[in-house]
Amino acid sequence: MIGSPPIQYLTQWRLTLAAQALRSGSDDIASIPAQIWDSITEGTMKQRFGAVTVLLNGPRYFLMDSITASGSTKAGEKIEAGGLELTERATIDVGLLDLLHRPYREQTINRDTVYRFKAGLPVHMLEASDGSRYAMQAYSQIVDKTLTYDQLDALGSKLKLPSGWRYTTTTPDQDLVLGAQGKATVIQDDFDNTYQKLD
Repeated sequence: MIGSPPIQYLTQWRLTLAAQALRSGSDDIASIPAQIWDSITEGTMKQRFGAVTVLLNGPRYFLMDSITASGSTKAGEKIEAGGLELTERATIDVGLLDLLHRPYREQTINRDTVYRFKAGLPVHMLEASDGSRYAMQAYSQIVDKTLTYDQLDALGSKLKLPSGWRYTTTTPDQDLVLGAQGKATVIQDDFDNTYQKLD
């Protein structure tokens, strides 16, 4: 969400509702009534934060099996939005051009986390032409509101990948651990699914 005048450098708060592993309470996200989720709109968030522009970052479904947060990510600033108490878990600094969705472009996210994908379970990956690899951390229903977890194995046929890139699904023999000590490098695909770069 952008709260600065348009001429200034903009700071976006990504209001991603964290996976249960990062939540401070014991409430289950699925138990929150639909009318509360529906009340979180661009208009209500602009008004709530006095923002010029708001970019909603969901619905988004996290795929890692566990998340461990530390530092400022663990503490997280508490904010109220749409009747929910949310905890800020990550931020991204953006300029005016960053407001345009440009898939397959690396962005830096400010957070201290360890994502763990358990051995023996599928992990969806993007492989860039330069050999860089990215693990899908969350799939999104922003572009395709009907996308489900069961459709992820076949997602590659729907993506408009850059030349030399591939989408794969792998099942690691050992836990896949993705760390971010202050900074994480992520990309998004055509459907706003988010992937973190492997170290």
